[in-house]
Amino acid sequence: MSVRGDQLAWMTVRRWALWQLPRRSLIGYVLTIDALALGGVASSLSLISIDQDNAVPFILLTSCAVLYTELSRPIERMRERYKGTPFIDLNSVWMFAAILLLHPALSAVVIIVSYFSRWVRVRPNPLYRRTFSTAAAIAAGYAAYAYLVLMSGIPFSRMPRNVDSFGLVVSTGLVFLIVNTILITIAVYLGTPHKKIRQALGSPADYALEAATIALGIMMAWALVDWPIALLLIIGITLVLHRSVLIRQLRDQARADAKTGLLNSASWSKDAAEELTRSPESCTALLMLDLDNFKSINDRHGHLIGDKHLRGVADVLKSEVRATDLVGRFGGEEFVILLPNTTQHDALAIAERIRRRIATVATDGVDTVTVSVGVASHPEHGTTLDEVVSAADSALLAAKTAGRNRTLLFALPPP
Repeated sequence: MSVRGDQLAWMTVRRWALWQLPRRSLIGYVLTIDALALGGVASSLSLISIDQDNAVPFILLTSCAVLYTELSRPIERMRERYKGTPFIDLNSVWMFAAILLLHPALSAVVIIVSYFSRWVRVRPNPLYRRTFSTAAAIAAGYAAYAYLVLMSGIPFSRMPRNVDSFGLVVSTGLVFLIVNTILITIAVYLGTPHKKIRQALGSPADYALEAATIALGIMMAWALVDWPIALLLIIGITLVLHRSVLIRQLRDQARADAKTGLLNSASWSKDAAEELTRSPESCTALLMLDLDNFKSINDRHGHLIGDKHLRGVADVLKSEVRATDLVGRFGGEEFVILLPNTTQHDALAIAERIRRRIATVATDGVDTVTVSVGVASHPEHGTTLDEVVSAADSALLAAKTAGRNRTLLFALPPP
């Protein structure tokens, strides 16, 4: 290669999106997992011979991965449209079957085909993300393979069909799920400043879906050994499962505010009213927050910067509350938080912590925003949601009148 060619190659590498990641630790972590997967493939090729019996399962699983990508393209494009890059996909059906049946290097090829056929045919995201997801799955697959060999020493195809073998295969699937989850969660956590570990995790429904696809992978491996025609049923079941996932995502999308990802006003009000009905006697606090002088930010910097501020505030709210708390966008620049089993004193401390945290968040070099917060409590300040919201709104107005950037508790009028 000429000097000119070397310079062009180096400039191309320097422009990779990987180098734009927010933390050096994240870049190092991504490259480490990529290298671990590559090293695992090389090691397996040098240490383990490839059995000729792998040829037919390898061709069938690779073909299934490509065929399924084509069959599910309409569904997957809608999933991408409504949820960005899904945290959980359905590739584990083919991947885990390959892990059980094939030489580790061949299972890595099936994993690569599963991820990159979808990357090419559906919607490409940054290459480093797709490569990392692939590498994480390969590393998790190698961990599962090592566990199966250590615990059994017998290939899956020759295992006796009894309860002990079933338990071993299921526990192997659990190893794959846990290792893959840990690798992905660390990347999400490192890539999002101030994010808590629990927020980097998927939802219980996500992991139930992943477990279901691994279970289908076990069935697929079993079918390839004993009854290959059953592959047709498994592909059909996977398509139905895929469509049900899309329906759930569309339902979740209908409940979410488009700009912030929080509950929209109608969904928050419905859930909050149900929470008060379930616990009519318990202490429940409500915070109402409003961004101070937010119109001036839109006027000076434009609505795109304003929207980024709204998302930044939403991220702070999600990171500062519990999973059981209800956070919503009430309209415009107003947000609401329902805090079950929370006293007035604790609610004021939480509100102050949120207010101070928001004041430190800047967006694209624009000055930070501040918030005023009104606090009210159920049942002290109202027995219905409308009454408690009205009390919090009154406290918020008082905080605005008193000079903004402060927290006030609703004061009952004198008798």
